[in-house]
Amino acid sequence: MTIGKITATDFATLISSGVNRRDASLDTAIGPIRDLYIDPPAEVFEDQNDRIIYVNDLASFRNVEKLVPDDLDDIVFNEAIIRWDGSRSIAIATFSRAQTPTADITVPANFPLATLVDPSTGVSINFRTIETQTMFSASPDAYYNADTEKFELDVAVASLSVGQETSVGAYTIKTMRRLLPGFDEVYNRSSTSSGRSRETNREVADRYLLQVEGNNLGTPVGTKKYTLDNFSNILDAYVVYGDDSFLTREQVDAGAVDVWVMSEIATERTYTTSYPGIETLVVLDRQPLIQILSVATSGGVTFTEGTDFEVVTGQGEYAYSNMGIDGIRFIAGGSAPAALNDPLYIVYEYNSMISTVASYFTQPEFYSMGMNKLYRWAQDVQIEIEANLKVNAGNPDTVTAAVRRAVLAYINGLKMNINVEEFDIDREVAKIYGVDNWTYETLAYLDGTGVSDLVINPNQFARLISTNLVINLVS
Repeated sequence: MTIGKITATDFATLISSGVNRRDASLDTAIGPIRDLYIDPPAEVFEDQNDRIIYVNDLASFRNVEKLVPDDLDDIVFNEAIIRWDGSRSIAIATFSRAQTPTADITVPANFPLATLVDPSTGVSINFRTIETQTMFSASPDAYYNADTEKFELDVAVASLSVGQETSVGAYTIKTMRRLLPGFDEVYNRSSTSSGRSRETNREVADRYLLQVEGNNLGTPVGTKKYTLDNFSNILDAYVVYGDDSFLTREQVDAGAVDVWVMSEIATERTYTTSYPGIETLVVLDRQPLIQILSVATSGGVTFTEGTDFEVVTGQGEYAYSNMGIDGIRFIAGGSAPAALNDPLYIVYEYNSMISTVASYFTQPEFYSMGMNKLYRWAQDVQIEIEANLKVNAGNPDTVTAAVRRAVLAYINGLKMNINVEEFDIDREVAKIYGVDNWTYETLAYLDGTGVSDLVINPNQFARLISTNLVINLVS
């Protein structure tokens, strides 16, 4: 039942009707009674009615953004749902030096690092090492990187604060907050992972509804619910089954069910194999591939992506899963190892989250009869925006920076199967004080042209990097 709002005026009218049914002769003895006997209880009734509407919203999960978080947490706890706290961003920081080490050099835990200051926001993200690592002078060759011609030591680091805003790109953690004798510089080869903001009321409510609706692991909703409940790093999931057009392996595996997950944990690995010859695919031993870091022979000869070899990803019925066939292929006309079967060392990063979640759900208690379940990595769709901004109040640079933050936060907060629409971006920009007008020159997929709403498939999600957002100040 929907509980409507009864205002103080409504209560006053009702009370007045009741008063008018009294003996009118009381007026000559007592006098006007409205201010003392009608308005105060009417205001109390309105306040009580607001409380009833709030309880109704809480019970029905309407207007969840306006609910007090503690009240919502108490409700969802009945189904063992606990709000995910934000997580720290994790990365591998590489400490390097040009000279051969003559003494052991230790990077202690809790050593402070920071990113370069973002010119658009003026903000720097602080990190600390979360392990102690030592570069031993007795074995310098173990730390030598032929590509950079430096001695390098990799150390795991984590951001001090939590939230999606702590996620940073490659080669941004480059500042040592205090002196560390023995190392010339520090940097991160890859972008951070795991950074996530605290769950919003809407996200908690969505998980609660999944819990209530999907208690059966053998159903699509149940599969999604168990996946999101057990892995806080998975932001969203899409279950493909039956006649869904995005199911690519129904002819290969009976009972095929694909679970596309929005999550990435970059893990570095070195694969030692033999050179198979030109145009022959070298399939890596861990899937799916994020990026190739280096390819070299045992003699230190290195090869260049695009010139000597090409990277092959997303091929076949099992693409973007732990059963994929991502790898490299040497190109005719480029450099290659001297002979067939020469040792080949490939350093690469793969998304270990896919293997982790797949292993978890192969345990006997999570087995679903008749379901051939495959976890796959949802892919980002890079877009680009160029827009003209007219400012009517405040510092134009400050307003522009605020608009930039708002647009990036909105696009990079979108989950799977959410289209990018002009109106939605306009709404976020309009919230910024000082914005007079906002018009588009480009709203397209990366390297595209024109202005149009962008369709995002169910197994994809939109993303926008800072360099692909151009804001022109106009008068």
